[in-house]
Amino acid sequence: MKKTNVQLTTAGNLLKDMRRYEKKRWDLSVVAWTDDDRTFGVVGVGKDKDGDFQIVVEEIDEVLEGIWTVADVISSLEDISKETRVYLAGDGLYLAIDSNGSSIFTEADDDDEVGCWVTVIGEYEHEPQPESNKKREIHAEAIALLLILVAAVCWFGYNIYAMIAGVGGPLWEKILGIVVCCIVIVVSGCTLYYSKK
Repeated sequence: MKKTNVQLTTAGNLLKDMRRYEKKRWDLSVVAWTDDDRTFGVVGVGKDKDGDFQIVVEEIDEVLEGIWTVADVISSLEDISKETRVYLAGDGLYLAIDSNGSSIFTEADDDDEVGCWVTVIGEYEHEPQPESNKKREIHAEAIALLLILVAAVCWFGYNIYAMIAGVGGPLWEKILGIVVCCIVIVVSGCTLYYSKK
């Protein structure tokens, strides 16, 4: 359960500090660091039952894919009252944002992210999240590409057979069909290969 006696930063303080990055560094990923060297990336927001603003995070290693940017977080903070208390929640932990007095966020050394230090203020039972819509879309796209690839291979085989057997229309149509099949096979094959990386 979240600790209620902890001093949480407000949306106004967070927004004011984050605006330093709004114009020139709006595309930086927003992360949070703990004292035990764990890094969490912002993946969503919402209000909890107490009316506090919850920034949803998940632990990351190196890849920042899917992590919210400065622009995303600013946009979400602009719609709520400046006095609203803000905390982070993710992977079974409630986290309070630390403030060193002058600023909350610091730009990381690798220049890809901006982050704040956080302290664990409570725990909750973490349930694995269902497969996200984005993953489902990627999966559907891969199936569609695979079907296109199989169809192109079959059409390629048919054109080769028709050219050798001398059936199915003029020779130039078969040659054009083979060229088109080769292009489709290469494009869809490369797309499938690199989407898995």
